[in-house]
Amino acid sequence: MLRTLALGVAVALATGCASSPSTGLNAEGQAIGSQAAMSNKGLANLTLAQNYLASGQTEYAIDRANRALRSDPDSADVQIVLGMIREKLGDSAGAGAHYARGVKLAPTSGHVLNVHGVWLCQQGKAADADQAFARAVRDPFYKTPDQALFNAGKCAMQAGQLDKAEAYLRQGLQASPENPALLARMAELQFQRRDYMSARAFYQRRESLGKTTPELLNLAISIEQAAGDTVAAQRYMQRLKEQFPDYTPPATEGSSQ
Repeated sequence: MLRTLALGVAVALATGCASSPSTGLNAEGQAIGSQAAMSNKGLANLTLAQNYLASGQTEYAIDRANRALRSDPDSADVQIVLGMIREKLGDSAGAGAHYARGVKLAPTSGHVLNVHGVWLCQQGKAADADQAFARAVRDPFYKTPDQALFNAGKCAMQAGQLDKAEAYLRQGLQASPENPALLARMAELQFQRRDYMSARAFYQRRESLGKTTPELLNLAISIEQAAGDTVAAQRYMQRLKEQFPDYTPPATEGSSQ
């Protein structure tokens, strides 16, 4: 989903959001846009911190991130990684402080604002998150604005603002027409709006990209059932049973499951 960070050859991390590499620093650790350049030592430590975090070794991750902080105290990317580590440790307040510090250091950086927006949305601060995502999209150096648009749409959906969510998702699809996360979210949104023909169309576009998931197939079943096509619904049910035999659909309201 779409909390992302890429520092040179460092791996990108994602926490419940759309993810693909973004641009903050180039391969030499030099700044792009408003961010401060990192030293080679800081970049190396931050790369290790991300790798350790990705493998679940938080103790080593925080050690390397703190080393990067000592050598590069003005790096917004160091703050973002420290925030991700704090989130992994269950320290949401600490994560928020690091993300806010990152924004202060790089107030126009798209990927920094995107990460902060995701955290704000998770705290129930939809209006503040909306502002962060809007600022992220305005960054001309942010090469994956569709990630921020996906996150903005998802946050608006969670806040019950379906019109705003649809506007964000459509804007994202204009920039990235084959983004699987955007297409799946649009299918879900249209289903919520009871526009089942549109939901089916977006689902089919997503399905054509391959690599389906049990959640997607379950959404397809719901769409076809709501549209009154029992044959198609049964076909998706059979696929779900065959491909994901251990999957249990989430209980709906009023269900005894």
